[in-house]
Amino acid sequence: MKSYARLVCCVVALMVMLGQHLVLAEKDPEQLMLPTGTMTLLAPPDAEREPRLSPVVFPHSRHFAYSCKDCHHEWDGASPVQSCATAGCHENLWAAAPGTTPLGEKRIKSLAGAYHQVCRDCHRDELKAQKAAGMKRTYTGPIACEGCHPEPHAEPVNDIEIMSVPLGTLTIEAPEEVYAKRPAVEFPHGAHFDYACQLCHHEWYGESYMDGCMTEGCHDQFEPDPSTRNIKDPVNVYYYLAAYHNTCLPCHRELQQERKAFEKAGIINEEDLPAAGPVACIECH
Repeated sequence: MKSYARLVCCVVALMVMLGQHLVLAEKDPEQLMLPTGTMTLLAPPDAEREPRLSPVVFPHSRHFAYSCKDCHHEWDGASPVQSCATAGCHENLWAAAPGTTPLGEKRIKSLAGAYHQVCRDCHRDELKAQKAAGMKRTYTGPIACEGCHPEPHAEPVNDIEIMSVPLGTLTIEAPEEVYAKRPAVEFPHGAHFDYACQLCHHEWYGESYMDGCMTEGCHDQFEPDPSTRNIKDPVNVYYYLAAYHNTCLPCHRELQQERKAFEKAGIINEEDLPAAGPVACIECH
């Protein structure tokens, strides 16, 4: 479901800013605009009847720990996101009466139904997962009606700022202080929008601009620890190469295994197979 807010007609995208040692591979790359902060989700002005409950104040930035496409399921990762209520999407605020959908025509979930299915059900799943994990204190979004629709009706809150997010391919270069033994890595940023921002940018919480990975105090160690070159050793957690390799390679290997499992099951159509990232040195460099 693509979040609906009339004042926002921009896209939720992953924020990838790898710092001073990352340069844009394209001379003038296309940018997407990412709203951060809090917005209010309003019913369409031409809804067939007035909503009984108050608008929903939606903390957009708190959801950057999830993939954009968890909500924006029709987004292609490049073009601007259309309103949820765009014609052909969830254009009806309320569900159509039974039997009113023409025969052979796809029945489209109402805007209210789409929101509830994505938002409330995700909150419920989070709560179940936390309880199953034995957490004594649970943290999730609201589930009860009044948690999203407070009474009395609150004034709309639109406390947002816009970040520009690069699309396309970025080039990751070694720090200037390091002699690079291998070529720079061409990183297809746009191909990673299926994943949550915080999967890679683990210290980013959706509000401020992101510091570079090699910012002082982060992965600013230019050489491995003298005791070992093993990038999996905890002593090398701040080594910049360990940070990159320990984030990218394990994920790519899991995708390779998933792809092989599909092929073993007889699924060989490329469109039906999961994407798989490179795992060999020469494939990245």
